[in-house]
Amino acid sequence: MHTRIIIIFVTICGLIVTGCSSNVPEDFPRRLTVFSVNLLYEGKPVEKASVALIPDASGVRFLVLGRTGSDGIATLETSINNYSKSGVPAGTYKGVVSHVPKVPSAWEPGEDQVPMSEGVFETRNAKIKAEMVKARIVPQDWEMSGTTPLKITVPEKGGSVTIEITDEKTFVQ
Repeated sequence: MHTRIIIIFVTICGLIVTGCSSNVPEDFPRRLTVFSVNLLYEGKPVEKASVALIPDASGVRFLVLGRTGSDGIATLETSINNYSKSGVPAGTYKGVVSHVPKVPSAWEPGEDQVPMSEGVFETRNAKIKAEMVKARIVPQDWEMSGTTPLKITVPEKGGSVTIEITDEKTFVQ
């Protein structure tokens, strides 16, 4: 009886594995390497930033995405449609980085705030927008593939890159 259960279990596991492998898109990169991006602002980790690598090669359909943790490090994964796998194909990429700063008045109402009438709402929105612009640490041109100056090369052996943002909006790789 136990042998029969084990055989059924192994057969089901085999079918699951076979079924999952058929979901891999034909044009999904076959060789991926472990690669991460370390994002710093004035030497401190930037948490909750989105990092995307856009392949320089034309006609490539995959996306490379990651999100920084509390340590400022984003481990990247490659995706096509609904299929994702940890790692990055070797090659050259444009780096796109975005980060939405938390602005205290945007999320935590203070005691001095009154209910939102039309004029108060517009004033409050202007204040929040000004605070977000002031709190922005990632240069705005880094957020779009057409304007980003970031160029990142992923070697065959993998590795990492450190991007440091300073108040002068310079970066180091």
